[in-house]
Amino acid sequence: MNKIYTSCTLIALSLILISMSANPPDGKTGAPGDSLCTECHTPSNPPINGEITVEGFPTSITPGEDYTLTVVNRNTVGTAKKAGFQMTILGPFNTKAGNMKNASANSVVSVANNRQYFEHNPAQPYPDSSVVKWTVQWTAPELPAGSEITYYAAGNVANGNFMNSGDRIVTTTGKGSIVVSATHDIVLPQPTVYPNPGTDQIRIVLADGTAPDGDVVFYSMAGHPAGQSRITQGVAIAPDLPTGVYILEVRHDDAVAYVRWSKI
Repeated sequence: MNKIYTSCTLIALSLILISMSANPPDGKTGAPGDSLCTECHTPSNPPINGEITVEGFPTSITPGEDYTLTVVNRNTVGTAKKAGFQMTILGPFNTKAGNMKNASANSVVSVANNRQYFEHNPAQPYPDSSVVKWTVQWTAPELPAGSEITYYAAGNVANGNFMNSGDRIVTTTGKGSIVVSATHDIVLPQPTVYPNPGTDQIRIVLADGTAPDGDVVFYSMAGHPAGQSRITQGVAIAPDLPTGVYILEVRHDDAVAYVRWSKI
């Protein structure tokens, strides 16, 4: 009877792993809040190795610009059979940054937990070059200048036996920053914004204790502009916004500062 149970378990596990080879579960990039492929693949120093890289990700990012990103899975040691990957791109506070679309053949963009995941669909056999590539178009978010954007990618250098052993999981990460506009090229120290959380009226005090005149732009956590208000002697009236968390870009003279604010 135990042999029957063991056989059934092995068959079920094989079916699950075959399904993951076709389309991996989301949230396995190693990014903050994500787990990693090693939850399902449990390598014990396998004789194969490789690397995962992302080409085309800019260090200086222009809001709204389209970039072509290429995920590259290389088998560098031993003879691996299948290549897989998953990538996500996050902005401030580890939220989705920008929009990925137009995935190349044998890959797909999916959405889970308010994040996008670019991933294999299905895993691909290594050619003679031992290199597999996938591409996707990424539109940079309309985040405030100076915002840091980070990609996280995990790759599977797999032995192709559809079991949870003998595979090598590799990871990579990289960063870029939203470029500062020509008219706002000085970054102020973070101001004080209160009440925070607040409702409609916001008071802004700069690091030197002054109450500025200027403008404040409200961005959603996904990087979309949500509204703008005038600052008069440190007081601004928030636009009609849903309850939630926002990034405020405070503009004073030719300088900018950024702070997180919650609307209640």
